[in-house]
Amino acid sequence: MPFAWADLPRPIRALAPMEDVTDTVFRRIVARCGRPDVFFTEFIHTDIVLALRPDRPGLTPRLRFTPEERPLIAQIWGANPEHYRLAALRLRELGFDGIDINMGCPVRKIRKKGACAALILNPSLAADLIEAAKSAELPVSVKTRVGFSHVQTEEWIGHLLGQGIDALTVHVRTAEQESEGCADWEQIRTVVALRDAVALRTVILGNGDVRSTDQITDYVHRYAADGVMVGRGVFEDPYLFSTDGRAGRFPTASASGRVDLLESHLQLYRETWGEERNYEILKKFYKIYLTGFNGAEELREQLNATHDYTAAEEVIGAWRTGR
Repeated sequence: MPFAWADLPRPIRALAPMEDVTDTVFRRIVARCGRPDVFFTEFIHTDIVLALRPDRPGLTPRLRFTPEERPLIAQIWGANPEHYRLAALRLRELGFDGIDINMGCPVRKIRKKGACAALILNPSLAADLIEAAKSAELPVSVKTRVGFSHVQTEEWIGHLLGQGIDALTVHVRTAEQESEGCADWEQIRTVVALRDAVALRTVILGNGDVRSTDQITDYVHRYAADGVMVGRGVFEDPYLFSTDGRAGRFPTASASGRVDLLESHLQLYRETWGEERNYEILKKFYKIYLTGFNGAEELREQLNATHDYTAAEEVIGAWRTGR
């Protein structure tokens, strides 16, 4: 059956797209710990999608995936409607389940290109990009924020809801806040009311500072959202989406349990990428696993001093032997 946002079980639990984090390897690690209902790729520029050669669909690591990660939504960004149309068609050929448009990334160099959060200031272009993405006849969703420099939920979110999108994820901060300040979840209540007022079927996900399974349940009930997208919270608990009782246990997991999961990540990364992707990217994951036990900081420092898989495995082996 084709993917449909409306068919997902409530509450919908989604893993947020995160730059240099949510590649095929990390998505599979999370799936094995406790899969969410839907995954997203790292965001990718439409021009990079268009540059892919038909005989080499795996040219960019951002679009590599396995059946284990489905349903998987490709998140794109850019500011050219025709490029969106062509990229959407290409993504359908590559087998993605849907297309998500990034209208929320606050990074200044990207905003200066008129893309992502800058689209909050250019609603007519935002509408054109959505219409172009629909060309592939895949579900189209948008991830955005409640405003640019100030909260403008009713006008901006109301405009997006008027474009007939299948799902809308709202990070409840403004673009200029980036990740600072409190996430204003009361805005989700407003978003849902806007959706309900015109009897739309658009799925509403809230995003911002969610760090536990209990918080997902609480926020969905309290703010009437269809689901929650979790980003940095999964770093504190890779089992956060688990429904078999493992969620919430990772913060107090044993040292060996944490190192076992790190080693699984290391091995899968090596099997998947080899020398194709920079080993150094792995280092940002070490802090996820190596914290909360005696010797964690020392082990992390030793691993951060390595520059290849073999050296990392030797450090882990020495740690196991020396315990």
